[in-house]
Amino acid sequence: MASAQLQSGNLGAVIASVVLLGLGGVLFLMGALFVAGARQGAKARELAEQARNDARRRQDASRVQDLRPLLDAAAGGAGCQAIRLDVQLPPDAVPVLGIEAELRELLAKVTAYAASVMRAGATLQVSARVQGAQAVIHWRDLEADDARPALAKFFDGTHAAAASAARACERIASHHGGRIYSAPHAGGVLGLTLRLPLQAWCVNTL
Repeated sequence: MASAQLQSGNLGAVIASVVLLGLGGVLFLMGALFVAGARQGAKARELAEQARNDARRRQDASRVQDLRPLLDAAAGGAGCQAIRLDVQLPPDAVPVLGIEAELRELLAKVTAYAASVMRAGATLQVSARVQGAQAVIHWRDLEADDARPALAKFFDGTHAAAASAARACERIASHHGGRIYSAPHAGGVLGLTLRLPLQAWCVNTL
């Protein structure tokens, strides 16, 4: 009888130990999850604060820009000697709110890409217009006869050298509240279109 009681007591102690270990494991896991959640929350708040600070810095650095002189500058950039340029600009300003250096970078990267993929002597038409509340820039290869010419493949990833430039252009357009994508214009073959919010109230002040 005493032996049975001893064995029963030992079994109870073992069970109690297992329960306590399990409970300890659960508490440890809950603590670890709490700490991980707190760290993730702190990281998320840090990233959100950084994003707000970046947005404020971008806003402070932004000025009203007329896209016409920026397009002229891009057309005269290095690497464009092998192609012809037909730049069509409206008589009135095409004003957008943005960071001049970034807009120059975007326009220069698109023009450089066009020069690198178009046939020597081909004509790159660059047109700017105001459409509703947007400033619209379009690039197209006037000599292209393919349904989807090389110029329109800027975002396809088929030209490895252009991949980083394409991502940079998309990022800059997005930062300025716009987008850049492949599209046709005026009945022509596919080209590239950039749309940015128009600062219409600035038209008569530039």
